[in-house]
Amino acid sequence: MRKKIVFSLLILFFLLNTTVLAHELPLQAYAAILVEQTTGQVLYARNAHIPMYPASTTKMLTALVAMQHLDMDTIVVVGPEIRNMPAGFATNLHVEGETIAVEVLLKALLIRSSNEAGRILALETIRTIDNNPNITYAEAKPRFSRLMNDRARALGALNTNFNNPYGLHSEFHVTTAYDLAIIGRAFMAEPTLAEISAMPGFVGDSLGGRSFANANVRDYSWTNTNQMLLGAPFFHPYVTGGRTGFTTPAGHCFVGGAYHNGLGLVAVVLYSQEPDRWADTRMLLDYGFFNYAFTTVATDGMLLKTVEIQNPRLGDPYHLDIHLYGGQTALLNRAQDITHEIIFDPIFLYPYMADTLRGPIEEGDAVGTVVFSAGGETIFTAPAVAARAVYERTFDSDMDYYMSMILDNIFTRRALPYWIAFVGTVLGFVGIALAISQRRRAKREANWHPTRRR
Repeated sequence: MRKKIVFSLLILFFLLNTTVLAHELPLQAYAAILVEQTTGQVLYARNAHIPMYPASTTKMLTALVAMQHLDMDTIVVVGPEIRNMPAGFATNLHVEGETIAVEVLLKALLIRSSNEAGRILALETIRTIDNNPNITYAEAKPRFSRLMNDRARALGALNTNFNNPYGLHSEFHVTTAYDLAIIGRAFMAEPTLAEISAMPGFVGDSLGGRSFANANVRDYSWTNTNQMLLGAPFFHPYVTGGRTGFTTPAGHCFVGGAYHNGLGLVAVVLYSQEPDRWADTRMLLDYGFFNYAFTTVATDGMLLKTVEIQNPRLGDPYHLDIHLYGGQTALLNRAQDITHEIIFDPIFLYPYMADTLRGPIEEGDAVGTVVFSAGGETIFTAPAVAARAVYERTFDSDMDYYMSMILDNIFTRRALPYWIAFVGTVLGFVGIALAISQRRRAKREANWHPTRRR
């Protein structure tokens, strides 16, 4: 135990003091992947698209399909479908004639990793779909496998082919780490299944406390095969559930979910060793939590840039604020710097002058596109919009400006000197006119002689 604690502390110290690059993670697993729960963004990948054997991680998809068609309170009578289970699997949990609730079957499947529960759920699903209690497991198995594969493809897991409900080894029962991450995301997004898979164990009867006439009830006590849950040897405080798997060809596998500080992760480890798969999973989760976070890249209406306006209408500013239309939050590496660039629409650009615009522009017009980037990759793009209208300068606009200046200032104190000058000018012209008129009159009077009578 002391070695495990020291190993965990070393990993923690390493992650706290460095930004770990994905290819540097010293995993023992042949294939692995780490994705964010809600977006599916891949944070780390190793051989993620190589066909692999999933072992009992298959049961996540079994549970998803069964929950589509079965009610948790449905009571099932176990029949001959549990006979002839392959050696080496989790068997002998149930007996023929036992009455068991679907909820308890799911707990057996996901906590104890019961393969018999996989068969019982597969058969009950097909019988429910057909409303036919006489269908045999041999008839139900290929149909349930098709349902599993259809569900996988619907989720986007396109390289998955399952031919049994519990992970029995077969050359044709394959998937990839990437596909299991997709299935794991769907599994962890289903509250009931995530809750069951996070239970450290189960103690109770086969009916889960329900009453049923003439029931053949059995008592159970199971411990979860997930060793990262509370009280387990490789406990991780942020793990929220998952599913283990092992066969000799598949190696030791695990698909686990974890949540911390607003960030949900799904880690997949395939063909690892025991106990290396737990160290591998811990390393993946710690890498994700210490290096990634949801970051507000931009907010709606934020100021992107102030640009120059060439030849604006008289009286208008020579600068224009460019704002962002729409915001964005993204999952980013904490070490990445966020940058943005505005690509202006040529129709608004003034010729031969970079980042200089011209009218006419309406308020709210998208004058270009802003591209936000981090780590050399585009995060998102959005419209860059004008904060106000920009009007083109014309002869009419000039006349309107001057007229407006006159009308706006004609009766203000600022206009008093102009009024004085104007009145003085008028009075001057009137005085000149009167003087000229007086002089002319005097001249006429001087030249006037009365007409003499003969």
